[in-house]
Amino acid sequence: MKVFITSPFGSRLQQTLATALLGALLLPALPLAARSDPLPSAIGVNRGICAIVGKDAKATALDLARQTELTIYVQTPDESAALRLRKAAENAGLLGSRIHVETGPSDRLHLAGNLADAIVVAGETETPVPLGPSALTRALHSRGRLILGDQIWTKPVLVGEGDWSHPYHGPDNNPQSSDTLAVGPYLTKFLAKPWYGPMPEVTVSAGGRMFKAFGHISFKKREWALLNTLAAFNAHNGTLLWKRDLLPGFMIHRNTLVATDDTLFLADNDSCKLLDAATGELRREIRFASHPAWKWMVLDGGVLYALLGDKEPIDDTLQGVREKSGWPWTELGKMYDRKNEYQWGFGNRLVALDPATGETLWTRNYDRPIDSRGMAMKGRRIFLYSHKNHLEAVNASDGSPDWKTSDPKLLQAIGEHAGAQNPKLGYSSTVYLKAGPEVLYFAGPQRTNLVAVSASDGKLLWSYPHGNYQLVIRDDALYAMGRTDTSRKFDPLSGKILAELDCFRGNCTRATGTADAIFARGHSHAGTLRMTLSDDAPHRMPAMRPGCQDGVIAANGQLYWGPWMCDCNHSLVGIISLGPAGKFDFEQPAKEAQRLKRSHPVFTRRVAFKATQQDWPTYRKNNQRTAHTTVNVPTKPRLAWNRPSPTGAKPTAPIAVGDTLFLGGDDGAVRALNARTGEPRWTAYTGGRVYYPPTLADSIVLAGSGDGHVYAFDAGSGRELWRFRAAPIERRIPVYGKLVSNWPVASGVMVEDGVAYAAAGIVSHDGTHVYALDARTGALKWQNNTSGRLLENEGEVSGVSVQGHLLWHDDKIHLAGGNMVSPAVYDAKTGACLNTITNLWETKAPRGSELFLADGQVRVIDSMIYAPREYIPSRYHAKYLLQSADAGRVIQGTQNEIMCLELGNPDTALPNKLLWKQQPLLDTTAVVLCGNGILVAGMRTPEAPNPADQPKPVLQFLDQQDGRVLWALDLPAPTTNWGLAVTRNGSIVATLGDGRVLCWK
Repeated sequence: MKVFITSPFGSRLQQTLATALLGALLLPALPLAARSDPLPSAIGVNRGICAIVGKDAKATALDLARQTELTIYVQTPDESAALRLRKAAENAGLLGSRIHVETGPSDRLHLAGNLADAIVVAGETETPVPLGPSALTRALHSRGRLILGDQIWTKPVLVGEGDWSHPYHGPDNNPQSSDTLAVGPYLTKFLAKPWYGPMPEVTVSAGGRMFKAFGHISFKKREWALLNTLAAFNAHNGTLLWKRDLLPGFMIHRNTLVATDDTLFLADNDSCKLLDAATGELRREIRFASHPAWKWMVLDGGVLYALLGDKEPIDDTLQGVREKSGWPWTELGKMYDRKNEYQWGFGNRLVALDPATGETLWTRNYDRPIDSRGMAMKGRRIFLYSHKNHLEAVNASDGSPDWKTSDPKLLQAIGEHAGAQNPKLGYSSTVYLKAGPEVLYFAGPQRTNLVAVSASDGKLLWSYPHGNYQLVIRDDALYAMGRTDTSRKFDPLSGKILAELDCFRGNCTRATGTADAIFARGHSHAGTLRMTLSDDAPHRMPAMRPGCQDGVIAANGQLYWGPWMCDCNHSLVGIISLGPAGKFDFEQPAKEAQRLKRSHPVFTRRVAFKATQQDWPTYRKNNQRTAHTTVNVPTKPRLAWNRPSPTGAKPTAPIAVGDTLFLGGDDGAVRALNARTGEPRWTAYTGGRVYYPPTLADSIVLAGSGDGHVYAFDAGSGRELWRFRAAPIERRIPVYGKLVSNWPVASGVMVEDGVAYAAAGIVSHDGTHVYALDARTGALKWQNNTSGRLLENEGEVSGVSVQGHLLWHDDKIHLAGGNMVSPAVYDAKTGACLNTITNLWETKAPRGSELFLADGQVRVIDSMIYAPREYIPSRYHAKYLLQSADAGRVIQGTQNEIMCLELGNPDTALPNKLLWKQQPLLDTTAVVLCGNGILVAGMRTPEAPNPADQPKPVLQFLDQQDGRVLWALDLPAPTTNWGLAVTRNGSIVATLGDGRVLCWK
């Protein structure tokens, strides 16, 4: 029998009766609690995701947004209620940032499962809400709370969720996860900031939280903010919970960070700090007067074990200003390795402590230094290695030695330390001892041999003459993932090679294991290597690479990547999490009756908007994205108007037809403005970020939304005419702070001959869905649901990702499609994808979100759609091109250079001729070829007498014949990407990153 509370904020009698009934049915066995605290306190967190349903959702959402830092998701079946809340959130400056509003039933949220921190039922719902497990509470993560009036139900931890409590998973240094839920196939769970971080980087996770320690080395400015920082994240949705400083310059790449459900243990040169896991506040410290520095630390059976010693040299914090792409291994080796004299982590005092009191339980001292990289704990024994001296097993109960050996044959097999510190080997700070149930293994970047030692007596069992392996110990075998030699599977006791694995791991990143796979960086440019354990077969996950030191972490029923320190990232950057997809159908086709909703009759009389050749009706002017107009712009421009955004949301580039401007925004709104005055004409709303500007065709404004829908609005009134769900299902996830669909229509909408084309998706492993729709009616003409999986084999997914906009050329549709296939090309009549993948491991494509047509060829350039502009410069990104109006001429640009070329003749080997070159800006954000010159927006280099000042945003006008700057205007903020348009009467319109829209005449 189920119990329903239909009006949780109703009468006290109703609540009393409901509670009594729950007691009679013995349901208090569920994690229930009576609520007496205010709602923000009852939710339990100040940052995170809170979903609200019920008739009082509007007032509750606005109040919570004012009182907390929560991201609030409201879902209501009432379209008019959704509209009212969107307007109220817009007026409060919260729409699309702090408050997200969707239409849908109250009994099943459009959120990914195990995502939300809390669900609040605010007033009556259209269907009763059960207090406990239900289709509604599937959206709650473990420990999340359902709040029904005075009652709170806490979701239990799911069976199979594992922790990653130590830097190498556990005290044994074996990076094999105990989590049984994070198995393939996968769906993206969240994308979160930071995009980049300093190095080294260490990650642990427990209690539904993930903790990342960022070190003291940064080679680029983008990493400065996190130097010497410890950060805590919600492991289920990526929310940043808190940050605190680390001891500057302390080498964190070791075992000095341990997580539990409520406490984070952080050790350094001075003490072990016990931090509140929820807040980061210091509870207390454990210090020693002698041997004050903590070199190694594990927590096992409620006892804290540590290696102590003298204080270590502290490195200077590096705030690098490198602007080149690639990775400076030479510089890193000098800093990090101190000319191969590794000196971090050596101690001579082993202690056992009661973490609750700090009481020392036992102590063991050593004359020779113990190398913490050669320490591990398994089965109540601590194993430790003193280089060229001895290997020892210590009884964890009392500190007595179980055995100790200085066998010359064993020490010779273990050998000298190699230098490491290069991409093929890895980092010299990596641990090189791992403990299995019966065998200890020596291998790693510094080792020349793989050595197996009996854990019971310390005798040498076997060795193999190659040591640069990243090891994962499993019950069936020892998996040795090689870089400079092939990967192998060994019998643990005998060393017999059970299989030669048909894969190499990529460079420095370590290998980690899950319940069904082993992960490593893919060789060369191959992204992530996922070797399935069922068949030992290698598979490629091309969209992202594992982070430099961490690799892929498996915990909390999820997988985690990043953030990055280098430029080796692929289509996705930041902290990336994937969760199990179960039996999800990645290629499910759309049925028009289920996906298309017509809001108004399409034949309703509309104000006619007839675009001429002088108008700017779509992104970068036309479907070839030339950003070229024959209209002349003012030679002495004056600011006509400056319109701020009502929400401060970042707008898209503008489009202009007649005297009306149209633009979308991060807040999910589509707006029409009077081009003469900047006054708003209408605002229409979608449920997610609008990535690219709308397109106007036949008096209809069409836009793609982050909520996974294509929208059509009447251009004169803003009334919604129809919407089509391009996403296969309704599923929202956090994407860098915003809630969007797993399949946002991030391509925008392109209309050609009355047909609207759109692509939905983030990344190929989620599936990619491309559609042709009748622009007037929304009727489905064709669909392609398979191009995300051009190559699929046993869970391996490689194909097209939606990583930018669309372009029309040669009766074909082109899509910026990620680092695997880009541009993706589709037959405009049938939707068939014309790309193929023949060599999985060698296939790569130009990375970028922008498409250009030059010399009859479609090129891919610029930064990725899910990355900041700091992603470039990078060796993976090409120049951007602009086709000039003059036959035989091309205007070509890089990030900070504009040049004009006279095209040569490839048939006669006549080379291109440089006519002029100009370096007007430090970073170019938009270019327009006008009838009388070239508009260029970007960042201007500071001039004397203060060249160290920050670059300033500017709009410049260049002479097309020689590149001279004819005039320049300072801007209050940088333009959005390609955020310039020219109206038919010559007005210049710019959209800025701070939300403003400016117009010059």
